[in-house]
Amino acid sequence: MRRLTYRDLLKYDALVCDIDGVIRRGRRVIWENVEVLLHLQGEGKVIRFITNSSSRLPEDHAEMLRTIGFEVKETDIITSGKATALYLQKAGIKKAYIVGTIALRVILKRHSVQFSPKGEVVVVGMDPNFNYRKLKRASSLIYEGTPFIATNPDASLPVEGGVLPGAGSIVAAISVAAGKKPDVVVGKPNPIIFKEATYDLKGKMLFIGDRLNTDIAGGNFAGLDTLLVLTGVHTLHDVEEMGIEPTFWISNLKESLSEVS
Repeated sequence: MRRLTYRDLLKYDALVCDIDGVIRRGRRVIWENVEVLLHLQGEGKVIRFITNSSSRLPEDHAEMLRTIGFEVKETDIITSGKATALYLQKAGIKKAYIVGTIALRVILKRHSVQFSPKGEVVVVGMDPNFNYRKLKRASSLIYEGTPFIATNPDASLPVEGGVLPGAGSIVAAISVAAGKKPDVVVGKPNPIIFKEATYDLKGKMLFIGDRLNTDIAGGNFAGLDTLLVLTGVHTLHDVEEMGIEPTFWISNLKESLSEVS
């Protein structure tokens, strides 16, 4: 692991980025990272985005990214919700009991997976309206043998001034109640979401993230070079504590410009 330089960035054909903690923190845009990425995109680098968020649709993320200057198509973004929908579609699943937002239901429906109180699988993602009724239904189905699919394991989400509970917190509650861990976790660090985001990319790729246990661990496992930016959840101290090492680290991407002559 070494500190990133701007010359390192120029060696890559494609940069695959996390959103929360890299592009924004809550509603605040992290311009120290964004300005460098915009410049690199202008120089012809391919920029793709992976997010473990299942609470928004790809087009919602695309709209946000366009407002801050990125040239981006909906297909340049893979969310854990979309990756889950593709995974279930390929598995031939038609019905699911869904704990999640309307956006998760919509993306699953687009891929022919309908909500059902007696689904073939239980799908769990971020759900701000999670309650005891949903906990009871989901855990009962899983206890009875229904496969348990988690969109992502993120216990928290970085926002201005701290963190909020994430999908992983809800997954953990259901897991404890049902006495069973998820059969499949689709989002980072699982390679499923990385394969969906990079299947058509060629050349050398760098994955940029702020969270060691999902972003960096997942990128490493997928065979990508990885960059930890310290604008989100984890710090260099966490690298030692968790034993998950990126290829590079940097406080923010703008700092990489300090060595450009």
